[in-house]
Amino acid sequence: MWSRLRVAAWLALVIHLGAGVVLAGILRHGLETNPDLVARLRFLVDHRAMWIGAWLTWSTAALSVLYFYAAFAWAHGRHGDAGAVPLALAVMLSAAGVAPDLAAGAIEVGVLPALAHRALAELSSGAGGATVVPLFLALHRTGTMLAGYLANGLYTISAILLTWSTRHVYPPWVWIAGLGVGLSGLVAAGAALANSIPGMVWS
Repeated sequence: MWSRLRVAAWLALVIHLGAGVVLAGILRHGLETNPDLVARLRFLVDHRAMWIGAWLTWSTAALSVLYFYAAFAWAHGRHGDAGAVPLALAVMLSAAGVAPDLAAGAIEVGVLPALAHRALAELSSGAGGATVVPLFLALHRTGTMLAGYLANGLYTISAILLTWSTRHVYPPWVWIAGLGVGLSGLVAAGAALANSIPGMVWS
């Protein structure tokens, strides 16, 4: 059971490192981190396959979190390190978080690239009463709320539950670091709710 937990931990770490790389190298060009709306839209249109691949990396990262939490709960539950209720609740909350996370990814890859193409055409026409650009921004904001606030918030609560319920098993620096990660997750969820770009970037 411990070998499965080690595999799950390393898998989640490697996938999240990869997701961080694609966020910094690819996704940032099409997100709010790019203040030039036209450049944002053009990136989605001109680099659609790259955009989709990057978001699929993040969807895989979401599944890796669920697998890690499930392996963590299973290993410590079998070993009798924590009560069944907090462990099961943590896994259920993280499973619930995967649904809005994948829904957000579906919006980003299945809806926004086509809308970006229409928005560019709308902007280049110079016609008044633009409707596609506000729709694009609203749907992207919906995706941010689903992934950055709802899903991330659920993952964070799960992490705090798992860390706290098994704190007696690990040295203090380990579970304190785990709670620190949980605090960072809460800050990130709050930043997403407040639509704070710097907050989302640095947390």
